[in-house]
Amino acid sequence: MSAKSRAFLTNFGLWTLLCAVAGVSTYGDAAHDRDFRSYWMMTLGWWCGYAAMMVQSYVLYLVYQCHPRWLGTRRLIVRGYLLYMTLCWPVAMLGLAFRRCFKFDLAPTLANAWHYWISMDKFEWFVVFILLTLAFGVVVAGLLWQQRQQQTRELAAMRLSLERQRLAALRGQLEPHFIFNTLSAIGAMVRTDDKPVALDGLSRFGDLLQYALLSSERDWVSLKQELRFVLDYLELQHLRFGARLRVGIEGEHVLDEEVECPPMLLQPLVENALRHDLECHGGSSDISVTFAREGEFLLVSVSNPIFDQVAPTAGLGIGLRGIRARLLLAYGNLASLDTARIDGRFVAGLRLPWQVMDRA
Repeated sequence: MSAKSRAFLTNFGLWTLLCAVAGVSTYGDAAHDRDFRSYWMMTLGWWCGYAAMMVQSYVLYLVYQCHPRWLGTRRLIVRGYLLYMTLCWPVAMLGLAFRRCFKFDLAPTLANAWHYWISMDKFEWFVVFILLTLAFGVVVAGLLWQQRQQQTRELAAMRLSLERQRLAALRGQLEPHFIFNTLSAIGAMVRTDDKPVALDGLSRFGDLLQYALLSSERDWVSLKQELRFVLDYLELQHLRFGARLRVGIEGEHVLDEEVECPPMLLQPLVENALRHDLECHGGSSDISVTFAREGEFLLVSVSNPIFDQVAPTAGLGIGLRGIRARLLLAYGNLASLDTARIDGRFVAGLRLPWQVMDRA
C-alpha cells in the first residue's frame, strides 16, 4: 500500500471516529429535542456535515507531500496555517450549513446556506475552527515525523556506507601488508638456494592468498577458520625457520561453536609475535596463543618474549592499528585489543563478543 493510500484511509478513518463519538452525544440528547432518528443516522449526519473538512485535510496532506520544503521553518508553517484557515474555514462552514438545510427540509441553495450560517450558534463556529486547527496540526505533525524518520534512515544508510568504505580501505591495507610480509618470508627461502622448499612455499602461499581474497569479500568468518588459516601460515613459516618455530596453542575447544569475527583478525597478531621473536635471535621461538570464554566474551591472547634487539624486517607496521580500527567498525565499544608487557613478554589480548555464526 502506498503512502498516499495509507494517508487517505487514516484521514477518513479518524474523521469517521470523530463523527461516531459526536453521534453518541447527539443520540443521548435526541429525546429531549424530539429527534427519533437512529444512532447510525445521526452519525451519518455528522459525517456529511464534516465531509468538507475531511477532504480539506487530505488535500492539505497532498499539498505538503508535493512541497515538503513548506514545512522547513516555523514561519512557513505559520503562514501555511493562516492560509489554510482562510481558505478552508468558510468552505467548512458552508458545508455544515448545507447539511443543516437537508436536515430541516430547506432547499440546498447558497442563500439558505448563508442564512443558516449566520444564524448558527457562535459555539459551532468555534468548534469548526478548533477542528480545522486540530486537522492542520495532525497533518503537519505526521509529515514532520515522516521527514524525521526518513532523515534518520538516510543518515543511518550514509553512516553504514561510510563505515563500509572505511572497512574496505582497511582491508585494502591489510592484504598488501599480509602479501608483503609473506613474500619476504618466501624471498628468504629463495636466498637459501633450496628450490624444493621455495616451490613448496609458493604453493602454500597460493592457498593462503586464496583464503585472504575470499574472506575479504565477507564481513564475518568463524574464528575456527581464522585459526586454520593461521596454522597454514605457520606451516609456511616452518619451511623458513624449521625446528626453531615453536607455537603453543591452548583452548582450541572453545571455538567448537564457530564463534564469528571479522576476517584476517588473528593472523596479524601471530605474525607480529613471530617477527618480534624469531627474527630477534637465533634460538627457538616461544609464542603462545590461547583461547578462553569469559561470560559473553571470547578472550584471545597472543604473546611472545621481549628482546632488546629490534626485528630487522619491520614490515608495514599497520597490523595492530588496522585490527583496532576494524574492531571499532564491527563491534563499536564492545570489542577491544589491548597490549601490555607482562613478566618479560609482550601480550596482545583480544576481547570479542561471543557471537555464534548463523548457519541457516
